[in-house]
Amino acid sequence: MEKHAILLLVIFGLVLMTPGCMQSEPELTTSTSEGNDVVEQGNYTSNETLVAFVESAVAYVQEHGKEKALAEFSNPNGSFVRGELYIYAYDFNGTTLAHPVNPEKIGVNRLNETEAGVGAFLRQVNDEIRNGESFHRIAYVNPARNRTVESKLAYTVQMDENWWLGSGIYTGPLDLPAAALAGYPEMIGTWRADDGAIYFLNDTIEKIPASKNTWVITAQDDRAISGFKVFSLPDGTVENQTLVGIFNPDGETISFIDQPGGWATGSLADPDTLFIAWTNPGTDAATVAGFLTLHRDNTA
Repeated sequence: MEKHAILLLVIFGLVLMTPGCMQSEPELTTSTSEGNDVVEQGNYTSNETLVAFVESAVAYVQEHGKEKALAEFSNPNGSFVRGELYIYAYDFNGTTLAHPVNPEKIGVNRLNETEAGVGAFLRQVNDEIRNGESFHRIAYVNPARNRTVESKLAYTVQMDENWWLGSGIYTGPLDLPAAALAGYPEMIGTWRADDGAIYFLNDTIEKIPASKNTWVITAQDDRAISGFKVFSLPDGTVENQTLVGIFNPDGETISFIDQPGGWATGSLADPDTLFIAWTNPGTDAATVAGFLTLHRDNTA
């Protein structure tokens, strides 16, 4: 009888232990793939979570309508703000329709906005959405990590011919090629002019101060850098031009070409100061020359 009691206690103990042994450890996704692009996630949000979040917002629009959905997306305490994930919405002109983090931007056209590369992001997304693309790889400041520029993956959905919505996740530090880090200065970021002048050369020389001028470098591939610049023309209109720069072998001078086909030369006085000089034919009446001193904006 005593042996039977001991046997029953052993069996009962094994039964109690079994559920604990059968429970698997939580699965931690350390990498996901977007096509052939493998992204190391670490402590970052997964791509699958991002897609599911955006698709839930699309379903919300379909169920409740555009007006109610935009109000919910813009609510900082609403159901579409979950950690780093939140829904933003824009029309194809660059006007903000919903944004829970920057509600002051709702109704504002941001297509030419240079802060944190917003304008460049919107122009890129507009073009890619029309080409049927949903994922967009960009460089963007991460407020949770001292506003350092990191790689960010955005996922967007076109709602109709007028507007789209999306969200994004940070995927870690920018993956610059080793050659760019070892042989050429790292240039990605926002550069602002605090000094400059433009000269119109004809029979006489006319000098005018250079207007507000911002250059945003969004990508670097070995010795090649690319991005855009925004500046005001004398008549007050704002010009936005894409640009590509190529480092010379000395690693200190850069040859730039911008969207209209003009050339400029850049020289690094130090890692955060870039001197630009350029000429172009101007009009039939004058040749134009100018210079700018750009400083890296380390607060962006």
